[in-house]
Amino acid sequence: MADVPNTNPFLDDEDVEKPGITATGENDIESQAAKTSDHHELSLDALAASLLKENFVLTALEFHTELLETGREIPRLRDYFSNPGNFERTKDEFGTASLHRTSSIQTFDSLDFARYSDDGGGQVDERVAVLEFELRKAQETIKSLRASLTQEAENELGSTEQVNEGVVTLGQEEAIKPMDKKAINFLINEYLLLQNYKLTAVTFSEENEDQDFEDWDDVGLNMARPPSLLHLYKDYGNHATPVMSTEDFHCQVELEREEDQKVWEEWTDLKSQLESKVADLENQIDVCKKENKSLKSQITELYDQRSENQVIYSSAPSKKHSISTNQDNDCTLGVDNSVNNCNEECDRTDVTDSVKDSDSKAKSVINGDQSRDRDISEGSSESVVVLDRNGSLDDRSPTMTISPTSESTEDTSKRHLTPTFRKALLDVCFHVSKDNRIVHEVSQIIGADRDHIITMLARCLPHIVPNVLLAKREELIPLILCTAMLHPDSKERDKLLNILFNLIKKPDEEQRQMIMTGCVAFAQHTGSARLIEELLPQCWEQINHKYPERRILVAEACGALASYLPTEILSSLILSMLQQMMVDDKEAEVREAVVRSLGILFGFISDTDKYTQGCELLWTSLKDPSERVVMTALHVFLPSLAVWADELDKLQHSLIHSVVRDLEELVKCALAAQKASNSTHIPLNESRFMNSMAALQELISFLYVSVIKTGPYSDRVGEVLHNVVDVDISRFPKPSSILSDLKVVCGDKDQLSALVHLFENHIGKEWFEPWDSFNWVVNNLIPRLLEVVLGAGLALPKIVNSLCRCFFLLSRTFGKVFVEKRLRPKFIELMVLTDEHTDHRGYAAAKQMSVTTCVVPVYAAGVLSAFNSEEDRQQLSQFLQEILCTLSMYQAPLDSLKAAFTELSSTHSNHELLLTVLWDAVVHTSPQVRATSARLFELMVKGVGENLISTRVFPALVTLGTDPEIIVRTATIPALGAIIENVSLVDMLDRVYMQFVTFMDDRMYRDEHEVNIELIRTLARVGPNAEPRFRDDLILPRLAFVALNNNHQQNERKRTEVALQLFEAYSALSCCFINDQLVQEAMLPGLRCLKQDMAAVAPEREEVVSSIIKDYEAKVEGSRSGNMPSNHGPEDVKSRVMNRIKDTTSKANISNIFTRKK
Repeated sequence: MADVPNTNPFLDDEDVEKPGITATGENDIESQAAKTSDHHELSLDALAASLLKENFVLTALEFHTELLETGREIPRLRDYFSNPGNFERTKDEFGTASLHRTSSIQTFDSLDFARYSDDGGGQVDERVAVLEFELRKAQETIKSLRASLTQEAENELGSTEQVNEGVVTLGQEEAIKPMDKKAINFLINEYLLLQNYKLTAVTFSEENEDQDFEDWDDVGLNMARPPSLLHLYKDYGNHATPVMSTEDFHCQVELEREEDQKVWEEWTDLKSQLESKVADLENQIDVCKKENKSLKSQITELYDQRSENQVIYSSAPSKKHSISTNQDNDCTLGVDNSVNNCNEECDRTDVTDSVKDSDSKAKSVINGDQSRDRDISEGSSESVVVLDRNGSLDDRSPTMTISPTSESTEDTSKRHLTPTFRKALLDVCFHVSKDNRIVHEVSQIIGADRDHIITMLARCLPHIVPNVLLAKREELIPLILCTAMLHPDSKERDKLLNILFNLIKKPDEEQRQMIMTGCVAFAQHTGSARLIEELLPQCWEQINHKYPERRILVAEACGALASYLPTEILSSLILSMLQQMMVDDKEAEVREAVVRSLGILFGFISDTDKYTQGCELLWTSLKDPSERVVMTALHVFLPSLAVWADELDKLQHSLIHSVVRDLEELVKCALAAQKASNSTHIPLNESRFMNSMAALQELISFLYVSVIKTGPYSDRVGEVLHNVVDVDISRFPKPSSILSDLKVVCGDKDQLSALVHLFENHIGKEWFEPWDSFNWVVNNLIPRLLEVVLGAGLALPKIVNSLCRCFFLLSRTFGKVFVEKRLRPKFIELMVLTDEHTDHRGYAAAKQMSVTTCVVPVYAAGVLSAFNSEEDRQQLSQFLQEILCTLSMYQAPLDSLKAAFTELSSTHSNHELLLTVLWDAVVHTSPQVRATSARLFELMVKGVGENLISTRVFPALVTLGTDPEIIVRTATIPALGAIIENVSLVDMLDRVYMQFVTFMDDRMYRDEHEVNIELIRTLARVGPNAEPRFRDDLILPRLAFVALNNNHQQNERKRTEVALQLFEAYSALSCCFINDQLVQEAMLPGLRCLKQDMAAVAPEREEVVSSIIKDYEAKVEGSRSGNMPSNHGPEDVKSRVMNRIKDTTSKANISNIFTRKK
């Protein structure tokens, strides 16, 4: 090694000289050393230079520390030890000690196949070469990263000042870069320590915990530590730019100044010179490219020579052999560096660089490459660089092959063996068996390139896979895919892909995700042609596999690969595969995966003829018996098809129209069936209706975006976007899936805000110009939905809830202005009572009013409660009061109002409002209104908390319980029973029990038939859930008393109604545990009285009562004798009663035995 070279690996030798040891600096040091040998007296700086020159680094470091302690710092030592490049060594500076690699870190770049051979540690030098190669690659990576960071910092250095008419003015404060911040922090901390601000320095260090102030290298810049902050401040005045003289000419204007013309001419000349220099540089680039091409061809020739002269060595090389290998590695490194430098010079076209430097660099590179080329050509028989067959430098292997020439023989041994004898000797010692497949494969590893490795993997993988545990085969997925992507033979690729799809017998969700990710990578790497030819046939073969997990894999693969296939294949082959699986497969999980892939597929299909087929598949999936398939269709398939329908202008008139038409047909068929059977119940297909309503709710977002995008204001969207109008879009309901989110459907939040702002401003005018999609919503969709609401009925709570939810989403999405101007008038017009409804005695007419239908809960819970302002809540309260009074005055059914209270009470914020409405009805002058409020309190007990029940509900019921009107007091009985069922407060329950005692024991109620019926019905409902003391002390004795009095009832109608209610009550109580004494004193006497009534009014039920009596008598007799049968418990009594009821079905129609009297 000659004089000490530039030890900074981040800088070339041609770059700007650093303050380290240069050639000139070394000459000065030698002259100074000569003088000191004569005069025996050295200066401090010369001593430091001498220590560094002789590479006494530790001594120099000690010397530098002692100087720092005495306050005499030498710039040479400071710059040397602050530069991290001075302490990074190349491979030549390391020893050749035996260093074994760990087997856990292996890549294709550093794969050492030879260490698994039989000679074991005999390949020490090869491993050392591999480690040196990896070290060199790591150093190059560090060099490139630090150089790029330093270059970025230097490029941005000039952006902090702006030159204006020759005067330097500081620009506005810019965001500080991380490396700039660290450098400034380092200087500030150094200044604080030097000025003895130790406490401030400690605080500053604590506030910057992520930085090490003891080490300049932590900053990360490829430069020496800068001078102190004080030195930079004092030196700042030396860099000031001279200020140009200016004159004030007031209002005089000079269009063209002589100075400007002169500057223009100078700039033109400079431009022409630069253009000529650029042309010269381009010519030099062409020359470099030719040289590069020539070098690559020569390297390819060298590779061919290497393959011809390749020989396998079995014995460990000597020390000289190792040295020769290192020298050859140096030669290889020189070739690589020369080619890389040439490529870098060819790519460098920046005209701002120094033209002279570029010329000299290009010439030196060309000359250096030519000289190295000649050296390699002359010594090509000695060593060959291992590269791939294409001569690619990026894919080269670090392995080196040494040919047994005379010179290498002379290096390794003093013996003179003939090549033939040497080869025979090696063959005898290391004989490769041709019968063993693995031995043969291992023997092919040495000198293998990438193609050889790929083919070897393709041969070995089919033998490896069957011997790997099923639970660990997923680890082979990356290897199989990589081999399949890179293998040159199509047949081998098919075999590998077949192994991939059959790798795991029943792949779970995570394993399928791994395979899908690999398939996507395969598609990205190979393109659509190979994807169609190689991967799709594997999917087609698995379409009818016996395991559902395999079929799910096929369905998911069709969706995952959709974006990489041509649209013709999507609309033909892929669509046919998914359609076949959708129709034929019996597994719900497979159909779910198919529906999800269909959603992805119709996001990429462009053939408009397939739209109808997509709609048919959508309706099929929505009618699927599996709820998971239906939910996937709603959240994935439907949004994808809706976007395409909007593109084709078929969203309103085709897709949404089909959903509404399905709802209309369901309601029409249900009404026709009700009319034919003369029933009060509408036999609506609940599941199908709910699916259609869910689809309509999912489409509201897409309908809204379609409407606001097509308005007459659409040409002003750009202006609103430019002005950044802030619109509160939080008012929109939470989407059921990410695909139906308005921001996603519209594009982004700003686009949505702009369109919403323009839409609401437009329709908020007193008169505005409507458009087609807006008119369709107002004049087509809403009236048709109201017809569906009128015919849906109130018997099914889920249907009522879905209708309320649909109008709630419609109101919240289209906004308050739309609701006030277009939606509310439709409902108000529908609920206005005409003259034919004014007769309070016309009960039949009142049954047909819209206020007795589902319109009331939909309007209250879906429209009026959509917004929560004080005005909106006032409107809701007023509407409920009007409906309550109207239905009470007309003596119409309360089902619609009860449904409205049920829907509204599900929201906690509505509880106070509902209780206020009911309390206003409690103090109303009309007894019908007060009775209605008492019946509605039963719903509130089930919907509110115990605190509100004790403070608001129960006091109101107490007030109504003392009402002078008997119908009002009777109406409170169901609400009191609801308190017993839902409340656990002892004090309140005791007061309720006392109220029931009053109803049962007071003489004024004994002859009130309606009171007795309501009491028996309520006690039958709450008896099994009531406390035992209430049931034993109140319910059973009073029921026995009522049954005894009913035997003497002269009115046949009243006797029948009471007997039927008693039968239902005793049937429910027979399932409870009752002690023997109470059975004898209350239960059996009441049942015997009921048996007499049943024999007279309902003989078909007498047998059931007799069975209950026999069971209780047997229980009592068993307990007296001490051997009570174990099968006479409450559950057994219940089963016996139900069996008796079933046995009587041949004698009478028992379908309405437990139907409560209305």
